This record gives sequence, structure tokens and C-alpha cells, in this order.
Amino acid sequence: MFFLPYQKRWIDDESPLKIYVKSRRIGITYATAFRCVLKCLREPPGSNFVQWVSSRDEATARAFITEYVARWTREADLLTRTLAGDSPRAADGITEKSRSPTMSTIRFRNGARICSLSSNPLAFAGKGGDVLIDEMDLHPDPETLYAMAYPCITWGGQLEIVSAYSADGCDQTLFARLCAEAAAANPRGFSLHRTTIDDAIAAGFVDKINAASLRRGGPPQSAGEFRTRLRQGCLGPNDFNSQYLCIPNRAAGDALIDADDLNAACCPQPVLRADGFQPEFTEPAFWRSRVDPDSSARYALGYDPARTGDLSAWWLNRIERDNTAVPEAVITLKNCRFEQQKRIVAAILEGLDATACGDRTGLGMAVCEELEERYPDSFRGVSFAAEKTALGLNTAAAFENRRQKLPQDCPEIVADLAGIRKGTAATGRLQLIESGNPLLPDSHNDIFWSLALAIRAAAPLTAAGPCGIEPVAPPPELFRHEHQFFEPNRMVYHEKLPEKYWF
Repeated sequence: MFFLPYQKRWIDDESPLKIYVKSRRIGITYATAFRCVLKCLREPPGSNFVQWVSSRDEATARAFITEYVARWTREADLLTRTLAGDSPRAADGITEKSRSPTMSTIRFRNGARICSLSSNPLAFAGKGGDVLIDEMDLHPDPETLYAMAYPCITWGGQLEIVSAYSADGCDQTLFARLCAEAAAANPRGFSLHRTTIDDAIAAGFVDKINAASLRRGGPPQSAGEFRTRLRQGCLGPNDFNSQYLCIPNRAAGDALIDADDLNAACCPQPVLRADGFQPEFTEPAFWRSRVDPDSSARYALGYDPARTGDLSAWWLNRIERDNTAVPEAVITLKNCRFEQQKRIVAAILEGLDATACGDRTGLGMAVCEELEERYPDSFRGVSFAAEKTALGLNTAAAFENRRQKLPQDCPEIVADLAGIRKGTAATGRLQLIESGNPLLPDSHNDIFWSLALAIRAAAPLTAAGPCGIEPVAPPPELFRHEHQFFEPNRMVYHEKLPEKYWF
């Protein structure tokens, strides 16, 4: 069967309101594009039918047109030419592709069109026809998007909504609420489709994955191996649940890190714990003396700067060979001058050859910019405005996967981490709420954020696992000719390769 059963059910569903909550990358976009083209091909000559497509951003909507829809229109053209032979009427599919600053269009000879729209919800004003909203749960303003898109179908059109749950969303986003409504009382009359990765595997999805892999020369895999690989690649259970099992994150009230995970992380680990400035913190030799010369561990530092009010905090992790992070030092200072703070970071970077991340939001911007210029290969500023939720979720995943240790004799550290709770923003998105630290009243969960930055600092080297470099002889089929080389058996041609890369 060309389409899997769940794809075919979606293609065949003619309901005026349809909604699909899906696992990532299981072929629903592929099937949806086919449905869009099929609707256009069914239209009679002189049709003014329009299929509007909107997504989380303009680039994604255009990609739906230029990649997925274009593929099916090429197939339709090929079939038409094959059936018509040399007839002048052979080209009966696409006649025109047009682009403007706000729209890409594929127009059929019968007059039907498929048009992408800007991600701005106001682009739906004055439009009529069928509407496809793709990746709704990733859109920054889904409420306005729905409000503007729904009236487009007033004259008998169809509204289709397709999305996976966002990793930083929750069960209070508009898309999650619509899916929950459709599964229960269904007051709006949506036709609900739901396919998890397990549903797709049971329907034969892995066979299609293996077929694609074999075409590229890769090995086949069993259904169990495929699912295990997906699960192991996720940062934690929450990511796997939202991206593959169609389970949104729970909303407000819960602690970000489960208490059982915090308890499991505590171990009798000696750690440098300081709540006041000490001159030796600014000496590289002090930090160098803490390193076991026979150890292959590396170090990652998180730095949350503050001047008054909040605490400035440093969290130093030792990353073991198995990628377990063990705390070496947790320092919190109040009203510490920025010059001294920068010297602490510099001493750790120079003494331990560590990597580091710092919060460059607000007052931290100037400090982090100076450290980035001084240590371009080892220090990076992170914008909390853009990445705060992701930092928190990555930290929770580290504890879920038992990759982060905690000192068991520092209850104020555990209390600081337990003080981060899940909340819901006005838009329905997941947000993190700092509820404070009862054992360290001056902290607004500053220790947590320094740990989150330390985990981010280690991520570039841990994300892909262990690696190595070995000399490899050039393949015998590769030939050189002046500034050009080619692989004749693969029809690959590379032009103007620099001479230093010649084989």
C-alpha cells in the first residue's frame, strides 16, 4: 500500500473540521500535501477554489508548497502526460508557480490554486476557501490565527489543523485544548485523528524507514530497535512523550524536577560550597590544584551574574567519561563587584581549560560580551529571554536520565532546584516560575540557573556521544584534475577545491 492506513484515513476524511495530533515525522505532511493536490485536481474547469496553507512561520508554509505539494503536482503532470501521449493537452497539471513577499502559489489549469500565507494571522483577512493550519502548537499566536482562519470556510470550506505538541508547550495551549475537547464532548464538531509513534510502527512505518535506508546503503532495523533509538536520542521522558507519544506537558503547579529525581541525584560527593568571596577563587592555580592529573574528566561552568538583589552564582561540573556530571564547586555571592565576578570565571577557564556559559540578559550582557571576546573558544553568553524555558527543560532531562549528581550535605542546593515550578503563560505556553529558596532567602533560584548554564556549557561535547579521529585513505574512485575532482560512479562533481585539499 502506498499510504499507510492512518495516512489514508486522513486523506479520505471529508469532514468540514478536522484536527490531527501526531507524532513527529510519520508522514502526515506528506499525506496532507497529497490531499491538497487531490482536491485541486477534482475541481471542474473554471474553478476558483483556493487551498490556503499557514504554518508556524512563513518559511515552513512555503516549504510545504515548494517541496511536498510540488512533488505531488509533478507526479500528476507525469501521469497526465503518460495518459495523453503527445497530445497538446498533455501538460494538464501545474501551469504557474508564483512568489510574492507574502505568498507562494501553485496554480492548476482548471483554475484551482494552493497558496501559502504569511505566518501573520491577519493575512487571512478577506480570504475564503479551504484552510490548512500546519504545526499550530508551534505558532506564537494560535488564538488569533484560529480566530482569523475560521471565517474563511464560511461558504462551505474545510478547516484542517495538523500539529505535533510543542516540547515547550503544555496541556493548556489552544491546540491541546481543541484536541482534548474533540476527544470528549466535541462541542465544535472536529473530526479527531491521533497517531503516536507506536501507532505508526504498528501500521508498518518501520518498513518504509528501512526501504529508505536501504536505498541509501544503510542497514535495516527492527521495530524495537527503531523505537529504542528514538527514545535514547530524546533528552528525557517529557520530550519523548510530547514529540512521539502525543502527550502534552502538564501545566501549572508541578515542580519542574521531580522530587524522586532530586533524591536519586544526591550522593556523598565532596563539593566546594561557598557563600562569600575568597581571593583564591580568582587564581587559576587554585582551580588547577583541584584537578586529578590522571583523570580524563573535563569541566563545564555555569555563571549567573547579578550585582544587587539576586545572588551571583557559579556552578562547576566535572564531566566523567560516561557523561555523568558531578559538582565540583557551587559559589554564591551577594553584592560582588562585576570585576571580581569576571576574574572568578577567568581563573576557572584558565586553570581547568573548561567550557562555560553565562546569562547575558540585562546587566549580564556587558560582562558576558567581555568574556566572549577574551575567551571566544570556551565562553558563550546565553539569552534567557529566548532560551530560558529550554534551559530549564534540559536541566530536568539531565535529572530524569540520572546524568546530574548533587551533594547530599547541601540541602539549600536541593531546595533551590526544587523551587522552579511549571506555570502557564497568557498564550498557553509553558513557562517556568521561580518560587524562591526557603533555605537561602537571598536566592531567586540563582543556583538552579547556574546549574542550567553548566549543563548547557557541556552540551556541545556530550550531545553526540564519544567520538574519535582516525586517518582515512582517499577512496580509489576519486580522481583529481587541476582544481576539480569527481566521482564518476556517483555522478558527483566538485568544482574549485582548494589545492591544499587535493588528494
